[in-house]
Amino acid sequence: MAGDTIEVRVDGIAGGGEGVGRDGGGRVVFVAGALPGERVRAEVVEERPRHARARLLDVVQASPDRRPPPCPHVADGCGGCDWQHVADGAQRALRREVVADALARIGGLADPVVTAGPALPAAAARTTVRAVVAGGRAGFRRRGSHHPIVVGSCLASHPAAEELLVEGRFGGADEVVVRVGARTGERMVLASPTAEGVAVPGDVLVVGADELAAGRRAWIHEEAAGRRWRVSARSFFQTSPEGADALVVAVGAAVGELAPRARSVVDLCAGVGLFAGTVAPDGAQVVAVEPSASAVADARHNLADRDVRLVRSRLDRWRPSRADVVVADPPRAGLGRAGVDRVVSTGADTVVLVSCDPGALGRDVGLLVAAGYRWEGSEALDLFPQTSHVEVVSRFRR
Repeated sequence: MAGDTIEVRVDGIAGGGEGVGRDGGGRVVFVAGALPGERVRAEVVEERPRHARARLLDVVQASPDRRPPPCPHVADGCGGCDWQHVADGAQRALRREVVADALARIGGLADPVVTAGPALPAAAARTTVRAVVAGGRAGFRRRGSHHPIVVGSCLASHPAAEELLVEGRFGGADEVVVRVGARTGERMVLASPTAEGVAVPGDVLVVGADELAAGRRAWIHEEAAGRRWRVSARSFFQTSPEGADALVVAVGAAVGELAPRARSVVDLCAGVGLFAGTVAPDGAQVVAVEPSASAVADARHNLADRDVRLVRSRLDRWRPSRADVVVADPPRAGLGRAGVDRVVSTGADTVVLVSCDPGALGRDVGLLVAAGYRWEGSEALDLFPQTSHVEVVSRFRR
């Protein structure tokens, strides 16, 4: 029962990064911070009919993949990175294991093999960072709590972003988003609810959420995949330009040999146009579908040199158009049944799905296979170092 101390033998890893094992009675237990191959002592914090969740108290027998967290704020309880106790190489292997498990257990695939993407920087790379503000200073929430922890460094953040997080003073804001262009040097701070009282270096563009609501536009630029991208304060872009480079290569490879023959391409959840501007072959008719007004405005600017029809629409309300290839990069919830129905309605022979949640990926794979597509492989990319998050590029053929 809740509050009991138990010993758990950990033999797997769950999609949320928790260790999965069994207690002495054979009950399945999820333990945050535990690794496969370990025996741990843990305190039960939640009980369900078929499993329990527990808080790690002590590692009785450690995995060789365990290391001291390199960031000092982990000891303070910072919840920004959940896998700093895992060696970098082991993080890559565990992410593939999580994806393969979701493909088999949820997607119904038999013995799926997940390939590894290129090695990406394991630290000092993240160019967009969301932080809470306490007493005018930036920090992150304590694990399992809303309590803020002010930080004096951030292992995961690009140095140009880390400087703002540590040295910036953010007035009466409750939250800030720091965004930098690693390859352009441009920097921006979005403060919520207002930027009043924000003090940062003079080269930083500062905007308040209240100003955006009143119609102000604010953006920076980043360079990735051989192009320059405008990214507005409210638009999504990948966590680093190296990550964007890797995604474009992976999606382009997944489109594969069909690309030169593709005459029509649909880019669903297109964001600022990353895939519509890179993987669609010259001469193809391209439709880019995106619900965010700011991202559509950015895409219109970014893709001005390409023949792309931009459609502002939620995926579940979009009226499908015929396509040879569909590239879909939905948010964490995935495509779902409505999104898969839209993909199927295009009649595309090739579908490339970019997923950032293994569970949603497994569900979407099952739906696509049931709709007549064959899964042809998945590649796991390490876009979120020091965390259990993973980006996955999967290819399907009708």
